[in-house]
Amino acid sequence: MLHCKRGTAGVALSIQLLQGIKGGLELKQTVEKPADLKQRITAQFHNLSAAQKNLAEYLLENYDKAAFLTASRLGALVGVSESTVIRFATSIGYQGYPEMQVAMQEMVRDKLNTVSRLRKSAELSRENSAVREILQTDMENLRKTLQEISVEAFEAAVEEIIKADTVYVLGLRSAHCAAVFLGFYLEMIEKKVRVVPWSVSSIIEQLSGVKKKDLVVAISFPRYTRQTIEGAAYAKKAGARILAITDSIVSPLAQWADLTLTAESDLGSFIESFTAPLSVINALITAVGRKQKTRTIAVLERLEKLWEQYDMFYIREKGGRP
Repeated sequence: MLHCKRGTAGVALSIQLLQGIKGGLELKQTVEKPADLKQRITAQFHNLSAAQKNLAEYLLENYDKAAFLTASRLGALVGVSESTVIRFATSIGYQGYPEMQVAMQEMVRDKLNTVSRLRKSAELSRENSAVREILQTDMENLRKTLQEISVEAFEAAVEEIIKADTVYVLGLRSAHCAAVFLGFYLEMIEKKVRVVPWSVSSIIEQLSGVKKKDLVVAISFPRYTRQTIEGAAYAKKAGARILAITDSIVSPLAQWADLTLTAESDLGSFIESFTAPLSVINALITAVGRKQKTRTIAVLERLEKLWEQYDMFYIREKGGRP
């Protein structure tokens, strides 16, 4: 009996020890689970300096724009010093700015993940018709683009296109459609144009001929195709001028651009919206044509004769058989 009691006591003690260890592990996991940026800012906000609070408020609203900026560029954008940015990162529990930057990039990846966007879109579709939801979102994207686009940058972009020896239009994946559209119409009004990619060779090989008097129009939106950014960087180093068409002046693509035109592309779905970007491209093509009015009219008159000669279109401009 005594042996049995000892055994029972031993088992009970073992169970207590195991429960204690398990509880300790659970507590450790709870403590060590990294808080996200928003949680860290919320927890430490009252301890931050005035400058750091300004930075915190900016990051809460714009972490996706800040995720790819250096500490100095982020500080300049918010109006604080680089050292303030670095101290802010450590103040909210990161080992330094690089760790905070990685955390923001992870948040961007989570936000832009196609699966999560599809789930969010599906949840919204239970309450709204998809056609109304998407058309209203596109209208809002157009409104925001009109409000935020820089007219000065737009006019400068038109001049860059006109004076360029060759215009390379770089766009991959879904942005390739926008690149082809821009390239088609610039070529129609007799600009020397190369849309990249146009062959099976690498992007860098297709851009290997760029020179100082050329312009590269690079088009990319979140999640930003890596080869587009690398292509823009290569062309920039080769001496070409870079015009970025993207969602923000602080996007990874804009870092390499001489000029940046911004357009909204967020659709709240698993796809991007190119309604606003294509509207900006429409404006570019129209403005280039108007700036070279005499030349454009002469080119179009010649093309009209060619189209009529070869019966290009099903419906003719001035009657006749279809």
